[in-house]
Amino acid sequence: MIMKHFENYIFSGTGYAFGKYKITNKELEEAVNKKSLEGFNSQRVELSKGYIAFKEKNPETSPFSYFVGEIMGFETRNHVVPFPPTFAKAENKDTALELAVEAVGNALKNSGIHPEKIDKWFFSNATGHEQAPGIAATVKCFFVDKKNQKPAFTVNSACVGFNINIQNAIEFLKCNPEAKHVIVAHTEVMSGLLNNTTDFVPFATFADAAAAVVLSKKESENKEGIISVCNKEDMHMIDFLGADKKGNLYMGAGQVKIRATENIANISKEVLKKAGTDLKEIDLLIPHQTGNAIVLSAVKKLNFPVEKVYQEVQKKHGNLSGASIPVSISKLFEEKRLKQGDKILCSTAGLGGEFGAFLYIVPKIEKSLKINYSQDLKGKTAILTGCTGDLGFQTAVQLAARSCNLILQYNSNDKKAEKLKGLLKNKNTKLKFIKTNFLNKTELDNFILNISEFDYLIHTAGVTGKIAYASDISENEMLSTMKINALSPIELTKRLFDKFKPGGTIIYIGSAAEDAQFAGNSDYIASKKALHGFAVSFSDEAKYKNITTIYYMPGIIAGKMANKLNKKQLINSLSAIKQEKILQVSDVSERIVKSLYLFKIKNVKDNYENSAVIRRDGFLTFCKN
Repeated sequence: MIMKHFENYIFSGTGYAFGKYKITNKELEEAVNKKSLEGFNSQRVELSKGYIAFKEKNPETSPFSYFVGEIMGFETRNHVVPFPPTFAKAENKDTALELAVEAVGNALKNSGIHPEKIDKWFFSNATGHEQAPGIAATVKCFFVDKKNQKPAFTVNSACVGFNINIQNAIEFLKCNPEAKHVIVAHTEVMSGLLNNTTDFVPFATFADAAAAVVLSKKESENKEGIISVCNKEDMHMIDFLGADKKGNLYMGAGQVKIRATENIANISKEVLKKAGTDLKEIDLLIPHQTGNAIVLSAVKKLNFPVEKVYQEVQKKHGNLSGASIPVSISKLFEEKRLKQGDKILCSTAGLGGEFGAFLYIVPKIEKSLKINYSQDLKGKTAILTGCTGDLGFQTAVQLAARSCNLILQYNSNDKKAEKLKGLLKNKNTKLKFIKTNFLNKTELDNFILNISEFDYLIHTAGVTGKIAYASDISENEMLSTMKINALSPIELTKRLFDKFKPGGTIIYIGSAAEDAQFAGNSDYIASKKALHGFAVSFSDEAKYKNITTIYYMPGIIAGKMANKLNKKQLINSLSAIKQEKILQVSDVSERIVKSLYLFKIKNVKDNYENSAVIRRDGFLTFCKN
């Protein structure tokens, strides 16, 4: 007997990210009492039968807490800035981009699928971090090699964006037989719309989050995953819910409730009919977490049991726009509350009159494998100077973990070089250690003669110099620091340039000390500024050979430099560059290695000087993006 196989579309991985600040009803109530938020009628609530009855059992509950918590259905919500949101606080806040990167990273990790296996990136968003390009293209840059040319698609949509892209993604997978996996994600910073309003309702309602799923094509003997999906547009809503070009909210609450309630109910019925399924078969309804006014009205219109309606994300995290349904799904999987065969109905309505729904049957849940990054740099060769320094040592380990062939320079620390050789000898990489004192011209010449073609050049070699006032640093000390930190990497870059393979990367290690400029380290700062200047100048020449130049400036890292500073110097330095905590060597080295082949890196700030990327890691001062 031949078994029939279905082509299914399943969530093979899910992930989410919230704004880091939890805003409570108590905070909002305090703002109402101070008259900084308006529109709440305490007296009207106090006289309501519902509140009177509720207060008999809950005597400590205030009218505001009752109305927002019980009637509206919100207890806490997450914002990217502390309450109240202001333009000043927003200067260095997370944006929709940072939330999206975190959510996608979590979804990929949950799926066990390498980013390079993603065939298309689908994003939706209405509060973008910039007007163009679409956020999908930018998020993709954090995960795949520079050579990756898989398409990225962004739709300008809020509450229904995720649902629209579920349909788009399925159509793409159907039309491209070779495609197996796509990302579908939504990200929103709704608190950014609150700076110009004093109405308490959007403050109580809106929140910031991103969510992503890996949608995979999978054959099975059973029909499962997304069974049916539908999207429509209600033109009666076009002028009643949105934000103008300045980010000012407009919302006709009465009209929104009437139309959204009807649309959620109708689209739910249509999706079920399309799937040949009855509402009685649904195990869980996940509506857009918009608040009780719409959700419970739609549930009543559907005559669906309220105990089978999921609203926990709404209560604990707020209205997350198009992220609310994928966050809910992710939470349910994370908490192991879904089982094979469960039928989930997801329905939404929102901005501009869009509305849609999809039906999902939970497939067999398989344990995901860890993503294998060990082949990311296979076949590549990197020259790394200063491999026995703290940063160089960890960078070598990170490179070898990705199967990169290594030419490792060190000055004199044979013991540490042997330790590194022992750690790397069983890795899938070719190793060459070259002991070289860059202050010795003969040794420098011999080092260069030992080099054939390569892809990456990473300069971590350096000395911290003398901690003393500038007047106490001798000319010889200044010259020695300058030679090691600046002149040697400059000479290496120029003399090795013809052996560089096109498409490679040069990374120069700078320092936050250039920005902090604390007293007592003038030779070190001078040498780094000289290297910085060369890197920026040379970057245009490198560009014509398709070589990327990165001047990488870590904040203060645990180890030699941090240990050389006294407590006062350390505190002043951290404060001067707005660095929140000491960086760990292993974290910085991982970001350095990823910089070789990824365009963008999480937790750093970039700006350009000529063709050079100036990458600041762990601190905020002087960032221009």
